[in-house]
Amino acid sequence: MNAITRSLIVAVMLALPGLALAQTSELYLNDGETTVTYVVQNGQLVRQFNRSGSVDGPGLVVQDTIKMIGRHSGGVGREYALDGTPLAGRYPNPEFTDVFDGATNGEHNWSVAHNHFPDFPVVVGDADWGNLQRSFVPQRRSSGITYDANTGTLWLANNVGGTDRIQQYDLEGNLLSEFNASVQGGYGLAWDPADDTLWLPGSWGTSDLFQFDKQGNLLQRLPVKGLSQRILGAEFQFGGGGCGEKAKLKVKCPKNGTKVRGKLKKANPNVLVTFRLDGGQAQAAQTNNKGKAKSKWKGQEPGGHTVTVCDLEESC
Repeated sequence: MNAITRSLIVAVMLALPGLALAQTSELYLNDGETTVTYVVQNGQLVRQFNRSGSVDGPGLVVQDTIKMIGRHSGGVGREYALDGTPLAGRYPNPEFTDVFDGATNGEHNWSVAHNHFPDFPVVVGDADWGNLQRSFVPQRRSSGITYDANTGTLWLANNVGGTDRIQQYDLEGNLLSEFNASVQGGYGLAWDPADDTLWLPGSWGTSDLFQFDKQGNLLQRLPVKGLSQRILGAEFQFGGGGCGEKAKLKVKCPKNGTKVRGKLKKANPNVLVTFRLDGGQAQAAQTNNKGKAKSKWKGQEPGGHTVTVCDLEESC
């Protein structure tokens, strides 16, 4: 989609407020003052459950299960099934203050220690929140964080009482891009792999959800009946659902391997999956009604490459 086409779509959306963009993925939202976790889809509250306590989250990551991180030093987060059933996992916070949100690429989890004076760092651990440590200090104090699998980068919501800017960083902490975003609250941030957009929950004065494209255009402001005004953590499911026993992966490396294409077929329909190139570069995708999904990479080193998705692996 070129810039002109994108601008026309945004203009139509803003001109027709009754026309809503579908939110097909489930968005997981944690209340910051109670133990409630909400799940929202297509602007509707589809289910909710209670966490074990007030320091169980609100920072979270969502894959095949939900993994909360303890809110502050000594706090312990727990693991839950997607329907809220408690599971065995326990995830203690070793030292950081007020990790309100979470992000994952399936190998590492990130959060922002929003009230950890004096520098309010981004922190990183393994996929089970283990070995949690400082990663980098963002240029502006932040709270919401999410991983963008299409670019392999992190997005942060700059927040002190309300969000005024959203910034994109690489995993080493280098600022790549930013745009202004004025949202009351906005302590969580979630990247939706289904449409490559960013979602920011309002709080402390509004329970609306705000959807942005990655150029900073506000696509919609979505009211959700029954949602709390105290939302902190926010995440979509990353690479969950599984491919299924009949799934098959085909990989091609045209242009002497400088381009790589992966095609998945006969997988479970309408699930999120994550393609990885050579064990590193990740791309999230959602299978269609026929269980098909695809990925592609450009500008790679010439030669052979390996693509994985779920438990499938193929080389070219």
